[in-house]
Amino acid sequence: MKHVNLACVGFGFMGQMLVRAAAGLPYVTICAVSDPSEEAAKRAEQLGVRVYSDYVNMLGKERLDGVIVATPEPMHVDPVIHCADADCHIFLEKPIARAMNEADQIITACERRRRKLMIGYILRFEPAYCAIKRAVAEGDIGPLKTAYARRNAPIGEARRLKGRTNVINYIGVHDIDQILWYADGAEVKSVLAKAVNGRVYEEFATWDFVWILIEFVNGSIGVVETGWGLQENSWADMKMNVIGGRGQCSLDLLPMNVMQVDPMGWKFPVTRLWCEVAGNLVGAVQTEIAHFIECIRMDREPCVSGIDGRRSLEVAIAAEMSIQKGKSITLPL
Repeated sequence: MKHVNLACVGFGFMGQMLVRAAAGLPYVTICAVSDPSEEAAKRAEQLGVRVYSDYVNMLGKERLDGVIVATPEPMHVDPVIHCADADCHIFLEKPIARAMNEADQIITACERRRRKLMIGYILRFEPAYCAIKRAVAEGDIGPLKTAYARRNAPIGEARRLKGRTNVINYIGVHDIDQILWYADGAEVKSVLAKAVNGRVYEEFATWDFVWILIEFVNGSIGVVETGWGLQENSWADMKMNVIGGRGQCSLDLLPMNVMQVDPMGWKFPVTRLWCEVAGNLVGAVQTEIAHFIECIRMDREPCVSGIDGRRSLEVAIAAEMSIQKGKSITLPL
């Protein structure tokens, strides 16, 4: 039962969330944070940890068991390779990469050094989504026949990222991963996707809304509706409906548990993924990072592997290709 020394590379939105969640766990010490941004460095200093502008320098000076890598999507490969070479286990925020060859480099680097690699798909640790998984896996509703996932966000999410990625790779991959998880390893046959353009496209030349049809070899079907073009003061719109051979499960998170109204209008605070309780950040984000810590301490393999990350990335890339080419894309790529 070892104590775990943890660091973080990339202290943006999710880096902060994961570090705060890990800091509230026993047997964990947040040793350091690396981020070249002065603003991020100031936020990290408030936690009382050592701050580095260069993660290579950090890895050379700190004695670490694990590292959270939460850099922007195009900047995943090099930090993971350096962390693995420094004998650190790695929690990598989703998606695993932006290209298949990058995903393969990441997986190979961790396998070569025998380091654990966990991909940060937070919905796998949200109780309602997990209840659907149990219903499918334990045969309560029978094997998956169809799955429909919906996740639409206000335009502020797109504006925060300023066009650095598209809605499939940033939001849609969550539900792609969930449907692949529910399908329990079933092979994907083809992917067809259509996009709708609006204000996000006008501002950042990337799609507002996307619908994705995933066809499995066994005949089952998954549909992912994803977008980030809702009006500014709207709320996140999240649903999941899974039909099996003997029953179905439905999840509706519109709105979330709490409804709030103030002079700015109606608000629906995020409570299920993360919420501050007694100074600690709890919810699915803490359950997620706690699983990673447990895997290090107990020498277990994470339940969300690099291969899982590669599978969801392949479907996401196929969806992008389908939109661009105007036709269904056959897998494997």
